[in-house]
Amino acid sequence: MIPEYGSKKFQCPHCETVATQEWFTANNASSTATKIINHLYLNYRAKIDDYSQGKISRFLEEIENSFSRNFYNFVPDGFAVATCSSCEEFTLWVNEEIVFPKKTTLPPPNADLSEDIKSLYLEASSILVDSPKGSTALLRLALQKLLEQVGKSGKNINGDIKELVAEGLSPKIQQALDLLRVVGNNAVHPGQINLDDNADVAQKLFGILNFIAEELLTKPKELEQLYADLIPTETQEHIKQRDGT
Repeated sequence: MIPEYGSKKFQCPHCETVATQEWFTANNASSTATKIINHLYLNYRAKIDDYSQGKISRFLEEIENSFSRNFYNFVPDGFAVATCSSCEEFTLWVNEEIVFPKKTTLPPPNADLSEDIKSLYLEASSILVDSPKGSTALLRLALQKLLEQVGKSGKNINGDIKELVAEGLSPKIQQALDLLRVVGNNAVHPGQINLDDNADVAQKLFGILNFIAEELLTKPKELEQLYADLIPTETQEHIKQRDGT
């Protein structure tokens, strides 16, 4: 749950916990302050003579009407703070946009991705909050380079996926590839998917890219290493002769 203005609960960028948030704005702060003053005077009124009660009532009415107007002199309009109930750290907002801290809780890029793909992944994560569309466009470029890493051209994503399917690609990986391809295309050439204000969709694509890397890079690498470690060299030669390779 990416932090969203006014949301009662989101994933805190400090402690990474999905926790309740307590909001402070000029509007709710002035209301809270007015309630405190009223409460103080309720206790005070019980100790004074009846003839002063009317003056106190008029004073409280005047405060309630003017306090909220004057409060904006101390707390600017558009300024807000959300405090995490879990770690008690705060996020700072201006005009409904988070300005501190500007980071998201994303997993690191798959270790088997090439360095240039990892760099694109990290760059995309750094702009996710400010530009979900830009972040998604970078992930589409990362997908192109990933297809190059697995031996395809990387010039035509759709054609590369078609080749992989013909080679026996798992339907789940095909869906993941097409998901990242289609949403990424919408980021580059706007279509039916609106990414302008949808950081949650963009955030999920990081997991999709890592899933693709896990299936196309990490698992084959682990299997190849296990095969080399456990199957004797002589047996490997027999298997090659059996299969004519």
